[in-house]
Amino acid sequence: MKLHQLLLLGALMGSSGACLAHVDVIVEFSPDGMMDTIPAKYGPARMNVVFAAPGAEQAVGSVILQLGGHVTTLPRCIVALLPSRQMAQVSASASWYHDESVLPYYLSLRFAAPAAMTVKPGTHVGILVNLRTAKIININKVITGPAEGEQRSVGMGLLQRCSAQELDAVFDPMHRLNAR
Repeated sequence: MKLHQLLLLGALMGSSGACLAHVDVIVEFSPDGMMDTIPAKYGPARMNVVFAAPGAEQAVGSVILQLGGHVTTLPRCIVALLPSRQMAQVSASASWYHDESVLPYYLSLRFAAPAAMTVKPGTHVGILVNLRTAKIININKVITGPAEGEQRSVGMGLLQRCSAQELDAVFDPMHRLNAR
């Protein structure tokens, strides 16, 4: 092989990982909860979060998610587990350009506990939502440890906290088993 062919082969092999790497798109919320980053074919995209009064035991009062013509209202049994006390503690990312045979196009919501915003260890609740249906794919609580990159995911006990009807109303039927 000639030198320029070897260099080209090396460049292609080295860049294949970058081409295959997947990075979610960061989603910003407008003051009225709109998510303009989400493509129009899945929109309008909006999340309305009502936070409880300062000092209340439960941080969040309600969450309503709209993706296109689909609206999902999280039941009280899930809302009670969300630790964020203000919108600055809620973040989102999404993906609509990966192989859907592995995972549907999704919106990833992260409700961080107030302490998780400034200090490690911290806690957040992650909710993965199907962009096409506004239904939950997965939900879990993530606890960040003191070591760099240390995280562990724990179940939310939804099968004990929520009725089957509540879970059926918000979970994607293909991923209902993720309600743990």
